[in-house]
Amino acid sequence: MAQFEVPVLAIDRIEDHPNADALEIAVVRGYRCVVRIGAHRAGDRVAYIPEDALVPAELLREMRLWDEAKGRGMLAGKKGDRVKAIRLRGIVSQGLLYPVSGREEGENLADELHILKYEPPIPIHMQGEVANVRGHTLSYDVESLQKHPDLLIEGEDVVFTEKIHGTFTCFGFDPGLNHPDLLEGGTIITSKGQADTGLAFQWGEANASNLYVLSFRAAFHETGAWDDVRAECQRTGEPIFILGETFGKKVQDLHYGQPGRAFRVFDIYVGKPRRGRFLDHDEMTARAKAWGLQTVPRLYRGPWSLKAAEAHRDGRTTFRDRHVREGIVIVPVRERECPELPGNRLKLKFVSPKYLLRRGKVTDFN
Repeated sequence: MAQFEVPVLAIDRIEDHPNADALEIAVVRGYRCVVRIGAHRAGDRVAYIPEDALVPAELLREMRLWDEAKGRGMLAGKKGDRVKAIRLRGIVSQGLLYPVSGREEGENLADELHILKYEPPIPIHMQGEVANVRGHTLSYDVESLQKHPDLLIEGEDVVFTEKIHGTFTCFGFDPGLNHPDLLEGGTIITSKGQADTGLAFQWGEANASNLYVLSFRAAFHETGAWDDVRAECQRTGEPIFILGETFGKKVQDLHYGQPGRAFRVFDIYVGKPRRGRFLDHDEMTARAKAWGLQTVPRLYRGPWSLKAAEAHRDGRTTFRDRHVREGIVIVPVRERECPELPGNRLKLKFVSPKYLLRRGKVTDFN
């Protein structure tokens, strides 16, 4: 979950809508928003209201997105107040634009406009008994390429991996931690939300059915791989964090033909949080292989270009179920610092519009 904001931005350009005389397309950063013709001009400053924003009724009324007869908004969700990607006359529209004037570009108007981030309720099997290990967990975010379209350098050596629709999972061992509620005193099993608040799931019967604990047992504990990880940490005195995606049936609405749980590594971090480093791509994959772990599917390695990213973002998953691909994650082959992004590192996601528009009982648990 990347940082939520409603930034003030300038409209880059206005494009004709190919299928509607009364609509046009406003391009803001890397996002395309379908708007009423004449509502905006290139250079206008707007508040960009992103997907999964919850918009208050007063603002929906002002934006003519409120149905008085039904007493609800015209957007998604039970109250019609949640922004989602939609297709308008054949064009995918991501987000809403709210005109502002006299504001500086980059200002975050989320609080001022009373716009909140939608957070889905956490299922029971993703909850559990936790231990406070503040200072020993690793916070992790990946921002969107569309939000930061100019950070990658044309031609630099990058890797695209398939973005899996599962739940972020982090397993770590800290040899300097001796907590009575953790396996071996230093085994950290955590989710995105728990890690951000310095919490880890306890080891014991209370969490016997917890998704993250079960994922750890299958990928590390039962295979003996955790013995190797722990031994390395004790030899070097440094923590190691293995970050990846737990996916399969009963995790999210896309299960990739996986009848049970599966885990794939996408990052390895060595050292104390905020003082260590992420391994370069090749070092990460070699380390995972040595521990008997699988990594997320690699789709491309070569020079960066937006054209290459667009060619790999869409289509079907590489897994056997053949449903829609969520998108790709882009990282330089060699780690590169980037102060504009979380964790001061360059790593971006590029999500497929077809994934955003999928139908059915859609889930998006963090």
